[in-house]
Amino acid sequence: MALLAQLTAALATATNKHGIVFDAGSSGSRIHVYTWKTGGGGAKDAFDLVEDDLLKIKPGLSAYKEKPSEAGASLAPLIAHAKKKVPAHLVATTPVFLMATAGLRMVGEAAKDAILQSVCTELSASGFLFRCAWASLLDGREEGLFGWVTVNYLLDALYKPEPPASPEEPVGIIDLGGGSVQIVFPTTAAPTSALAEYSQQLDFGGRKHSLYIKSHLGYGLDAARNAVLDLLVSRHEGKGIKHPCLPSGATLEYKGHSLVGEGDWHHCKRLQRQIFDTSACAHASCSFGGAYQPALPKTLYGFSYLYDRTAAIGLLDGKLQTFGSQQMSIADIERAGAKLCALEPAAVDARFKAHQDASKARNFCGDVAYLSTLLTLFGFPETHTLTMTNKIKDVELVWTLGAMLAKSAELASADGGGFLSLRTSLMLVAAALGLFYVSRRSAVGKGYRHVSQPLNQGHDSD
Repeated sequence: MALLAQLTAALATATNKHGIVFDAGSSGSRIHVYTWKTGGGGAKDAFDLVEDDLLKIKPGLSAYKEKPSEAGASLAPLIAHAKKKVPAHLVATTPVFLMATAGLRMVGEAAKDAILQSVCTELSASGFLFRCAWASLLDGREEGLFGWVTVNYLLDALYKPEPPASPEEPVGIIDLGGGSVQIVFPTTAAPTSALAEYSQQLDFGGRKHSLYIKSHLGYGLDAARNAVLDLLVSRHEGKGIKHPCLPSGATLEYKGHSLVGEGDWHHCKRLQRQIFDTSACAHASCSFGGAYQPALPKTLYGFSYLYDRTAAIGLLDGKLQTFGSQQMSIADIERAGAKLCALEPAAVDARFKAHQDASKARNFCGDVAYLSTLLTLFGFPETHTLTMTNKIKDVELVWTLGAMLAKSAELASADGGGFLSLRTSLMLVAAALGLFYVSRRSAVGKGYRHVSQPLNQGHDSD
């Protein structure tokens, strides 16, 4: 009876809390309105996820490089949406964080500062709990680590299991955005001071994780597509430049130049390879650009554009899907990519007319060729199987969940509202969520709801 009374009291004091994370990517802005329970007792007393409500808009903040004072106002539809989701009496105590990724890192220092100042003005007047320091540039390490935490939290792979259960092995992740790509995975390679920039040590509930991490700025899908175009126009003058990655006969105008598609998969692959620098490596092993990379783990999950340009477009099976998961190898991607590139423009338009990125369908040949090239240069054998997905246990895979976990832990422990370093933030997440591992085998989000309400759909993360 005493235990029942304690549980009843705990439930009576359970409180729903809300937090908002803006993902300001290179090609669009997304708002995540998170709802979680605290004080309900049990394993999830600190953070029991209830709902992730999502809305997307285009363009991204980096599109306001020439008119930065207008950047903040572009978030108005997202702010209005959040006010519909958060009870009016909780708006003033609901924290808002805006984290800009690779797109804003590439507009230049002066434009970046002016855009963030405009955002500061807009969010300060929103009525939500906000400080200008909470609108910031998320560096690639943070983006990668938050993404890794999100995936492995949802896979129950962060904490020590209850004996005699065997621990779930943590997985690696590749997050391909518009402006950058992040690769993070567990490694047994001993960290050294010379390689400190590539490593991170984490501890979740007493389970230690040694991670390799690298963010490759400029190698996101949108940035790579533009790099290929720049390479082509730099080599040719006049009209009618041939582009092997466009459907045969398709035309494109770029920086005053006219390009005509050839639909040649193998030539497209060779062209994609040329935007990577593999000429030098000062370490025992590298990926590209001279970046150190140890041996890959057995299991990696690819998300963001890695899902959006494979499973989401029905690359292997012809079936479009909004959410899901599919295993595939580079060899699978290569076979399907060659068939895709061989399609005439009209056939491409017809095949993808129902896809949310139908207007970009003629880029899909080159996009798939880039994915294949990128994975090859990361060191994957052609037959190695990867999991391309965008959702685990009904939770969409975005780094923002890891960020919200970190920020909620900071707020719960901050003295006077000070904010902490990434390492400290993640340690706080581990401490705040350490209670979870006792019941880790219960489904994450039992009662959890994911709501996605796209406005001007399309991929928008970095």
